[in-house]
Amino acid sequence: MTITIPLILALAGSIANISDGSTSLDTRIADAGGSWNLQAESLFDDTHSSTATHSDIAGDTSAPSQPVNRPTAPSITSFSAKSQTRFLIGGDVYHIETAGKSYSITSPDPQTLRFEVQKGDNWAAGGDGSNCDRSEIQNESMGVPTSWGAVIPPGAPIGMDYQFMVEANGPNGSFVNTQNRSNGWFVVGQMHNDDIASGVGTSPPFAVQMDGDRLQIVARYVPPGGNPSNSSSALHMLTLWTDPNPIQTGVYNDIRVRANFSNSGSGYLDVWINAKQVVNYQGPLGYGQGTYWEYGIYRSTARETSAVRYRNLMLTIESSTPVSSRRP
Repeated sequence: MTITIPLILALAGSIANISDGSTSLDTRIADAGGSWNLQAESLFDDTHSSTATHSDIAGDTSAPSQPVNRPTAPSITSFSAKSQTRFLIGGDVYHIETAGKSYSITSPDPQTLRFEVQKGDNWAAGGDGSNCDRSEIQNESMGVPTSWGAVIPPGAPIGMDYQFMVEANGPNGSFVNTQNRSNGWFVVGQMHNDDIASGVGTSPPFAVQMDGDRLQIVARYVPPGGNPSNSSSALHMLTLWTDPNPIQTGVYNDIRVRANFSNSGSGYLDVWINAKQVVNYQGPLGYGQGTYWEYGIYRSTARETSAVRYRNLMLTIESSTPVSSRRP
């Protein structure tokens, strides 16, 4: 994960020295905001208390900053790229839902997953037809076990923190995506409804998606007792945020989500992108059933090849302790 330590009175260009307890971790040059970032892939899955000092050109060194506690991201283990198989992120099991191509899902390092789809790459074993392309994984370890996985009960506070990046697939390093709100969908992360409990197929009550080349946050709900199917008049869709700027390729975006899927009065959804809050919603959320987390790429079929990367995923339920930081 990335650990950011604020350096009090640090000047841009001064030398930042970071420590985890008595162990020196790194030395960097402070940025224009007086901070530096540590890519902490080498740290074990645990909570680390980090402090920083900075030294100016004259060699004077500041007192240590206040300790900042950060849990490191869990590692990906027992990885398999084969569709319909499972692997671990920390102590949690994830199920692979892809077309089974060699490029569909890969793990470039122990904190990162890369997802790619080409036209026609559907998850046939899951009932996908030719109208969609999919390379996703589904969490199966959180919440209430079911015959097919696990769901997070409605009304349970949920937290997610991760980093997300799209790869260039167009001219001059651009991201080309012909799927948008007028002709299809391109979902890169979703809290999916428990459709077995609802008895009908549904669209996700929360999704991070691409609208063309713009990152977008959407939510859905029905009143208690309402029919959540896509054709229902009881279904409400909320486009809560669309980035006014095209997404920058090859750059990781820090995404933080806090949510409560309750359609009876205590629902909320808060989303931060790169430390800026872009969604602050309070109101009904979801369909009254449990949810489960899926991420990767799920789109209406398109001609262009698309790839995204996720790293440092942490998923939390009903606790400030990240469940996914359990060691396998």
